[in-house]
Amino acid sequence: MTPNSIPDIYLMKRQKSRAGCMTALFVTLAVLALAGIFLLIRWAGASPADASESEAPAPAPLATEAPAAPAPELTASAESVPATPPAPDSPASPASPASPASIATPPPAPPPLPSEAAAQADEAFAAARQRLDSGDYQSAREAALSALEARPGDPAIEGFLSDLAMPLLASQRPMPEKTEYVVQSGDYLGKLAATYNTPVALIAKANNIQGAIIRIGETLRLFDGNQHVFALTVSKSRNDVLVTLDGRFFKRYRAATGRNSKTPVGTFKITDKIVHPAWHKPGAPAIPYGHPDNLLGTHWLALDLPGYGLHGTWEPDSIGGQTSDGCIRLLNEHIEELYTILPKGTLVTITE
Repeated sequence: MTPNSIPDIYLMKRQKSRAGCMTALFVTLAVLALAGIFLLIRWAGASPADASESEAPAPAPLATEAPAAPAPELTASAESVPATPPAPDSPASPASPASPASIATPPPAPPPLPSEAAAQADEAFAAARQRLDSGDYQSAREAALSALEARPGDPAIEGFLSDLAMPLLASQRPMPEKTEYVVQSGDYLGKLAATYNTPVALIAKANNIQGAIIRIGETLRLFDGNQHVFALTVSKSRNDVLVTLDGRFFKRYRAATGRNSKTPVGTFKITDKIVHPAWHKPGAPAIPYGHPDNLLGTHWLALDLPGYGLHGTWEPDSIGGQTSDGCIRLLNEHIEELYTILPKGTLVTITE
């Protein structure tokens, strides 16, 4: 071996070693590349369902607590869901369960059907007519009042009660609102009227008293105005006067009210009662009763509003309209009835 051959051998070994390293490097890179390609192919071939399941949040507690449903419902597609949720009152809607309050408290009973109310009114009204035919006025009145409660404002029932009112009140027929009184020494009509807050005229008419004489030991039936109260409601739009007794219907009268809304609205009371009134026109001498220019009729009930009151008329055709100068007009026979039954202090409410 020559000296020059030693470097040649070293150089050859170095080149061979370098080639081996490069080969190993290429092999390593090839393995890594193959591994990367394999992972890429594996990732690209994964199903969308696998990807969504790996990213989906944990199911809500309510879903895990719900009972298992049939498989077809679990796999239903999103397209099968309605675009709008069920109505709140739908039995199938899980979003609208019955509230605890509605379960604990049942709904109130519905009001009677119109047909039921009509049947009740008809039955009670028929009973009222039968009782009147048998002479039981008070029982007939109670039955008719029951009929009117079932059918308020019925003109036939109101007419029946209006016709019954005075024959029952202004007579010795019994009523819960009347009391029996035995005349004592020293009694007279004015005293009894003041004691029971009822007009002398009603005592006399109800007990068929002629003049002012009452006899000791005689039994009278007296309306007790301390315990039972009349009231009037005047309607300007209806042009009528409603009389109530203890808040219940007693009688209704047609009336006339003021033209151009001259009749005032409000609650007033009767302060004076006059038979055969003179007409005191402002700034003029009084026009006596019976004079052709006296328009007040047979009776006058003054209100606590100067110049206003209820009165009769000599012009019956004016009743039912807005024809007066502000007072409330009634037929003479009707104002006489009110004069007979109403004590001073009776409230009169005037409405539109």
